[in-house]
Amino acid sequence: MAERLLRLVDTVVVSRPADPGEPILLTRGSEMVRIRRAGPRVRDMLALLQRGVAEDAVLCRAGQEARGLVAELSRLGWLTGERPYTPAGETWDRQVAWWYAVTPDGQAAQRRLAAATVAVLGVGGVGALVARHLAAGGVRDLWLLDHDTVAAHNLNRQYLYERSDIGQLKVTAAAAALVRATGSLRAHPVQVDVGAPGDLDVLNGRTDLLIVAADRPRHLMDLVWEWAAARRVPVLGGGVGLSTGYWGPLLDPAHGGCWPCFEGARLARLTDEERRLEREGVPTPHSFGPTNAIVADYLARDAMLFLGIGRCASLGRRQVVDVLGLTARRDSAEPVSAAPCDHGGVS
Repeated sequence: MAERLLRLVDTVVVSRPADPGEPILLTRGSEMVRIRRAGPRVRDMLALLQRGVAEDAVLCRAGQEARGLVAELSRLGWLTGERPYTPAGETWDRQVAWWYAVTPDGQAAQRRLAAATVAVLGVGGVGALVARHLAAGGVRDLWLLDHDTVAAHNLNRQYLYERSDIGQLKVTAAAAALVRATGSLRAHPVQVDVGAPGDLDVLNGRTDLLIVAADRPRHLMDLVWEWAAARRVPVLGGGVGLSTGYWGPLLDPAHGGCWPCFEGARLARLTDEERRLEREGVPTPHSFGPTNAIVADYLARDAMLFLGIGRCASLGRRQVVDVLGLTARRDSAEPVSAAPCDHGGVS
């Protein structure tokens, strides 16, 4: 068996002062560790951890002070047993080290992402960009579901498509663009207009996550959940309107996720007027590329985090964001009315 290695995760930055009396600073994002009065053994151990050192050498031969440092870094999740990643000319080469910002098993997270099968329902203003993030980020098996064709007015926000794609099925054009960009993607384009749970039976194999980025019919999430709950498929949806957007909740039926429960609790918090507005509202026909991209980016981020490490901001929660940014920030993790955005602008 190969000897276990210990090394600092790639996202930790070590700042060594010229003056030995000043503290050594270790930072990872907004987190910082300050090492005061670092002796030679601690300095030597830091140098070894940056390169990688056998765990047995730490446990058996390092001094108490150096072992204490290793124990603290391990507690923080700043040490990994993975050997350095060797770039392979893939689109996700620089992403592998990024995973160490959220887990000490960054390469394992990337492998889980590569092994996942993901379906995107709706490859419009939100879904097309989500699909692009997933494919470029390392998802190798991607199902694309939509019924629509590319139109000129799509091109301000649906960045997979070009003018030469106008009139083609979105799923066909999207699959071709993603394969060109990544090389090794297994893309499955399916023309389907989901009007009943059984329409999703086109997903006839394992599905690790179903992303809902379509806005019709109004009760689409009810249909999707009926299908997903029976097959224990996690579901994540999102949408954007004129001034607000949302993503989530990500619900996993295998771990107690329940769309009717979430939706019932959300509706119970609304006033009678808010419920009426939601019943009578229609998806906005207007669109603005940057605001679609904001929600698509958050949606893709949470999908990839869920697949890679099993947790994300929208797991069991709805996240709402003011996409205009013209007023004070109005993010929320509470179940709120979908009336302001109502899945709009994503078809």
